[in-house]
Amino acid sequence: MNMKKKIVLGVLLAVIIIAAVGTYMYRHRFDKYEQSQKEQTAGIKAIGKDSRFLVAYFSWPSPDYPDLDATSGASNVVKDGHLYGNTEYVADILSKKLNADLFRIETVRSYPTEPKALLDETKVENASHMRLELKSMVENFSDYDVIFIGYPLWWYDMPKAIYSFLDRYDFSGKTIVLFTTHGGNRFCRTVPTVRKMFPKANVVQGPAIYDREIDKAEQSLDEWLKDNEFIN
Repeated sequence: MNMKKKIVLGVLLAVIIIAAVGTYMYRHRFDKYEQSQKEQTAGIKAIGKDSRFLVAYFSWPSPDYPDLDATSGASNVVKDGHLYGNTEYVADILSKKLNADLFRIETVRSYPTEPKALLDETKVENASHMRLELKSMVENFSDYDVIFIGYPLWWYDMPKAIYSFLDRYDFSGKTIVLFTTHGGNRFCRTVPTVRKMFPKANVVQGPAIYDREIDKAEQSLDEWLKDNEFIN
């Protein structure tokens, strides 16, 4: 091999390595905001054996939205002939496995189903720090000890519907288990955000389901629930 070829191969190898390192760093840039395994374990062990569970979630597109086609897409999934939003699907699985009550967080206003229009609208919404009017409240919220709260990530944050939901209740002395469906950034900064909002609550980082692996969600949830001794 002549010197010219060696130089070309060396440059190509360097580009590949730099690209791989850059991709890894980009995908893991929010890792420092996540709870350590030790913190997660301690939070879960603090949950009482006789605790009552609630699974609350915000999911969009809403499966009963009139303009949504009954086909799988980036933010929804068809399972056993039923159309779910990704977060709704995960919440439904969790509620059944935990024998928990299920609550859907719904806003009075609706959002576009077209991806670009949704991104544009939620970008403005996130920047405004606004709170949204919700359709309903959880009945007898004080009866629940552990609240799983699920959401997609919009602009590296929780949707404003989640903030509006959190603002409505007193979580002091309760356990909040966060779970998310995401496009690669897992929880971003949302775990420390919720911990700061509720310093008297036990905030636990729960499962994060990658949108492109939503078809494997039940398997991933089973593993997480068993590893953390929620189920046998």
